Amino acid sequence: MNAPSILGINRTQDGTISIFEGGKHVMSIHKERLTKRKHHWGRLGDMKLYKERIPAVDRPYDLVVECWSADTEREKKEQYHEELRTVLNLKPNARIVEISHHLSHLYSCYPPSGFDTCAVMIIDSVGSPVEHIKYDYPGKEGKENLFEVASYYYCQNGEIKCIKKQLHDRDPENPHGLGNFYYKLTECLFKGEGNEGKVMGLAAYGNLDALDLPDLIVKEGEVFIPEEWQEMFKCTDYNYKDQKKTFQEKADFAAKGQDVFEKALIEIAAWLAETTGTKNIAYAGGCALNCVANTKVLEQGYDLFIPPAPHDGGTSVGCAIYGAVECFKIKNEYQWRFDYLGPDVDIQEVTKLIDNYPDLKIEKPENLIELCSDHLRWGKILCVFQSNSEFGPRALGNRSIVADTRYAVNKFWINAFIKGREWFRPIAPFVLEEDVSEYFNFKGRTPFMLFTAFLHDKYKDKFPTIEHVDHSARIQTVSKEDNEFIYDLIKNFKEKTGVGIIANTSFNGKNETMVETLTDAINCFVNNAIHYLVVPPYIISKKNEVSNPLQLSNAKVAG
Repeated sequence: MNAPSILGINRTQDGTISIFEGGKHVMSIHKERLTKRKHHWGRLGDMKLYKERIPAVDRPYDLVVECWSADTEREKKEQYHEELRTVLNLKPNARIVEISHHLSHLYSCYPPSGFDTCAVMIIDSVGSPVEHIKYDYPGKEGKENLFEVASYYYCQNGEIKCIKKQLHDRDPENPHGLGNFYYKLTECLFKGEGNEGKVMGLAAYGNLDALDLPDLIVKEGEVFIPEEWQEMFKCTDYNYKDQKKTFQEKADFAAKGQDVFEKALIEIAAWLAETTGTKNIAYAGGCALNCVANTKVLEQGYDLFIPPAPHDGGTSVGCAIYGAVECFKIKNEYQWRFDYLGPDVDIQEVTKLIDNYPDLKIEKPENLIELCSDHLRWGKILCVFQSNSEFGPRALGNRSIVADTRYAVNKFWINAFIKGREWFRPIAPFVLEEDVSEYFNFKGRTPFMLFTAFLHDKYKDKFPTIEHVDHSARIQTVSKEDNEFIYDLIKNFKEKTGVGIIANTSFNGKNETMVETLTDAINCFVNNAIHYLVVPPYIISKKNEVSNPLQLSNAKVAG
């Protein structure tokens, strides 16, 4: 009997789909990678878009599992389901199943974690309304017009028990919940979606003693926002683009907010571990992208698993796993050890596409790794494109811009001339997995860029491209198993320079989403101040040479 084909759909912010065959993953992709609109919500018309652009989508399905949240168009649900039936190839007996938002987060992090027994914390700004939550949890009865903002579970050998939920009425004048706190903090500083990472980066420049604001109130996993913070959130003076407050005052505000967020998260983890009797914790929801806070929890001695797409985008994986495990009673076979979940790309197509770009030159050198390593140490900026794109929001080597970490000018060049973003935004490092404890105060594997680490004293100020103002970095370890090309590149670079680290940021230009296709990659390369496009086994250069950052700055190797 063939394994059932399952489609998981996230209908919320960061719309995504995931395809599973039984308990095995096939493909996942964000809608934004196709439409080029950041954080694009799941909407009517998506299935036609996916089917036209992704060949893997066109298959007969046994089951569709979807999740919604408070902000999606559930009143149009029948139209969405009619679209599924008319656009996709659903088998005659195919089912369409809906699960609540935090449940989809749960299935995205517990089954793929590898834990037999663990606690789970799901923390975001808003999930499903209580009337759409089908399973039992303490205090379920008698609630209406409330929405989940945090959910906690105890999981053992596939059995799942919800031990606590924090609910909120979504009153914007009286927000509560840890996710709502950080959302409000972010909104004060940076308008628009997806700016939480900017707050985290800005916070490192702040002084914790500058603002006399209290810690958040934490009671058995529930977080309440004190009145003093509620009043601060009504102030419009901290907007980063305005001049009402100085940069330092804005940084102080971000730092205080980050600090109380971290303390609250640590307190939640401690309560959860004590309540469940396990230090194994799986964690998802938008708050799990706060890598500085994640590190503070990790330092408390927990065995912490966070999937590479813990935000809403990752819920399509959770939906598909739920379908396999709960609807078909299939054992989950998916361990989220790698995040190159995007559709297959025929790399050979680049040799044909390049004919449309007369100002580009393509080569297939026998010594590609060595050539790329030399370009890096000579100060050139490279972008790397490999077949299957990363599913989560971090570039992990298949859609990456890479550079030498030793030149401060490279950080300026990337932020100013390629990414077009704030000067204080840090750039992350790739580090050889076997070398991570040599450079950083960190042990083990961290392949998804979800934790930070401080440089050891002897390396401080040696790698200014990736070193934040507090000497920390959002590290990504790389093994040969993780990404062979990137691993070999760093290894060769280390042989020539003695440094087992290179800088890595997502492959996109200003206000763009990460590139998805070969055409996206070539166009981004052409339109930005990048020296080489590497599509192993090929390397593409510009006939009109781009200026070298080192020549413009007369930069010297740091240290």
